[in-house]
Parts: sequence; structure tokens; C-alpha cells
Amino acid sequence: MARKLEIVLALILVGTSFAFGGVQPIAYSLAEISVFAVVVLFLWSQTRQGRISVSLPIWPLLFVLFVAFQLLPLPQFLLAAVSPARQVTQAWLAPIQDAGSWGALSISPAATILGFFKVLAYIGIFFLATQLFDSGKRRSTMLAVLIILGCFEAAYGILQYLLGWNTIFGITNPYDSWVAFGTYINRNHFAGLMDLTFPLAFAFAFYSYQLWSDPQRRIASTRSGGESSLEFRIVFYLFLVVIMVMGVVFSNSRGGIISVSFALIALSVLTLLKVRRRSWGVVIAGLVTMAVAFCLWIGMGTILHRFVNMSQAEYEGTLRRSMMWSDTVQLFRHNPILGTGLGTYEDALRPFQTHLVNLTVDHAHNDYLEFASETGLIGFVLLFVPIFYLLVRMIISFLRDHRRYRSAILLGCIGSTLALLTHSLTDFNLQVPANAMIFAAILGVGYKAACAEPRQEAQKPEASGF
Repeated sequence: MARKLEIVLALILVGTSFAFGGVQPIAYSLAEISVFAVVVLFLWSQTRQGRISVSLPIWPLLFVLFVAFQLLPLPQFLLAAVSPARQVTQAWLAPIQDAGSWGALSISPAATILGFFKVLAYIGIFFLATQLFDSGKRRSTMLAVLIILGCFEAAYGILQYLLGWNTIFGITNPYDSWVAFGTYINRNHFAGLMDLTFPLAFAFAFYSYQLWSDPQRRIASTRSGGESSLEFRIVFYLFLVVIMVMGVVFSNSRGGIISVSFALIALSVLTLLKVRRRSWGVVIAGLVTMAVAFCLWIGMGTILHRFVNMSQAEYEGTLRRSMMWSDTVQLFRHNPILGTGLGTYEDALRPFQTHLVNLTVDHAHNDYLEFASETGLIGFVLLFVPIFYLLVRMIISFLRDHRRYRSAILLGCIGSTLALLTHSLTDFNLQVPANAMIFAAILGVGYKAACAEPRQEAQKPEASGF
């Protein structure tokens, strides 16, 4: 049953990515319903076995409770006491919220309810990932599917770049052309998907290298004719990494290129610290050389042009982002503790929008600023502090864990988390349902490998394994 549920979960992640990243209401609504159904099926399967074992940390639930608190009806006098900044925008809020003796902290409860169900779905995926992943089996269908998804999207995006396609399965993309964007409307979110998937392929290449570099394992493989298979797997997974890195490069996403480069450097340093072998350094050098050679062969003129001329007036994207961030900071200053309500950024920003006043700004192009303005310091801390803490735990566990497969999985989760958190400084991938769902799944796997499994093993006799 667990294997079937894992396959269904993987198909949900793939289907949401194919549906333009799940940004349309019909797409994310179906994805949420599917996730809730899988959670119910999982709990039902456990009740049939006579037990319900739930391994879930408390911090995601605390964030959900805080969002629910933003929807809780409160008397107006209490609202004025706990959120005095609402008085600043009270005249503007009147058309959106009916005046009365009671009101919610959220300036748009309907938008916050939508955000609430999205967060519930993400937590459902996190929960399923923690329950369905088992490093002892040394295989994960979901992670394998994510690698295949990343390679498909990257290859599709490279074809779009080479052939000048601006279509997604025959549907014209009105926003991007002559760049790689895969099945996403926004090329930056396509790059975000690559942020999440390329480290997984890198991790499996590292795992294959560890098996190949073990003298006892190599002797056994040589006798059975399997050493060449390990060498092939190393080259194969590194080739997949190159394909996905090329996809990011040809998306022309500067944030994506920077985040992938940073993650690749971090992964290289971590693996070199763990194995301390010169041959692995040669493998990394070969990977970088191969990626650069492919990119130069196809052509990088437009990409280099975007970086060299970032400060010129023609690059309105850079200037617009700084304007959005400036206005968002003002919004946050007026709602620093409790925020304006999850999912209310577009409505909340309007009274503070001193730039781009003729445009509707629906996202801050910075996940940290957007979540801070919507949920205040309390929500920001409840959301991001545990994620960064988990990242540190994963790094420590990777360096200490002697189990090759589990440490490789941790490596992939570390790279995905680092890349997306870095990209979140200049974009809003966490607001894209497909990427947020995949991120939640990777965090769930990382939590299981870094926290839950070691805790379970501490209560039993230690078991050996590769």
C-alpha cells in the first residue's frame, strides 16, 4: 500500500508541474483534493493494521494554527489593540470588509482561506514524505520520479530555446519566448524546479561514486562484472545534472543561475569534506567542464548580456524588483507582528504602492518579504526558522552519517533546500503550488533522514547497511 501511495504522490507532483506549475485555480484545487485523499488513504491503511503512527514535528502545525488565528473573528476593540496598524488602512479596507463590531486580522479572509488550504496541502505532502520514505530500502520512487521530471522539463526547455518555441503542449505562452521555460508560464519558476531536482541527480552520482570507491565493494563488483555498471551510473547521473543546469542557463533566469551555482559549489564542498578523495575532485571538475562546454557550444550570448548589463535602464526587471521591495518594506513596517493575512499581499500593498502605481503587483518577488508582510514576524519565524534549522540538521547528519544511501539522500535534500532558499531572495517560487509541493516533499524526506530515522535507531540496536 505504501508503494502505491508513493507513486500516487509522485504523480500529483508531476501533474501539478505539467499544469503550468499549478498556478490556475482548477490545477491547485485538484492537487489539494488529491493530496488530502492520499493522506486519508494512508491513515485508513494504518487503521487496518491496528495502529496509527504519525511522525510529524510540531512546527508546521504551529504555522497552520497561526494562519487560522488570522481568520478568527475578533471584536473591533481587540483588533485595534493587537493590530493598531489596521487603523492606517481602515478607510481603504472598508470596500473589502464589511464594517461591523467583529472582524478578522486578515484584511481579506477569502484570500487567507485559499492560502490556508494550500498550506494544509503542503503539510500533507510533508507528512506523506516523512511516512513513505525509508532509507533502509535504499530506493525512493518519488525521488526517482522527481529526477525524471527535472530532466524532462530541462530537455523540453532546451528545445524551446533552440527552436524558438513559445508553446507548452501546443498552448502559446504569451510571456516568454526564445528562452527555456518547460511547462511553466514563468521561466523563473521553471528555473526553481531545476533548483529542486538537479541536486537529487548529483546526490545519486555521489552515491554511485561511494560504492565504486569502496575497495571491498569494487572487488565484489569486479568479480560479478558490475564495476563498469557503477562507472556508467556515475557518468549517467552527472549527465542528468548537466542537462538540468543547461536548462537553468537557457531560461535566462539570473536568480536561477546564481542559486544553482551556489548550490553546486556547496554540494561540491560538502562531498569533498566527506570523502576527501582526489578522484571525486576530478569528477566534479569534469562535471563543471562538461556543463560549460555544452553551454558554450549552444551559445550563451544572451545570458551573458543579461548579467553584464544588469545596471542599464533596459533591464527594467531589476529596477522593478527594487521598487517592489521598497514598498513591501513599508507594508511590513505597518504590520510588523501579525501581518495582513496569508495570501493578501496584492490587496495589502495597494495603499503603500508608491512605485509602479499603474500596475497590479501580485507578488513581492522575494518570498521572505512577502511572507513577512502577510504573516508578520510571528508567522515568518514559525515558517522559516524551522526550515533553516532543518537545513543545519541535514548538513550535520550528512557529514556524520556512515550510511551511504541515506547520506546521499540528505545531500540531495540539502542542495535542493539551499538552491530554492537562495532563489527565494529574488523570486516567489514558494507561491507557485508545484514548486512549493515539491519543496515540501523534499523537506519531508530530509526530516525523515536527518531527524526521525536517527531518533528511531537510537532506541534500537544499530543496524549496518550501505
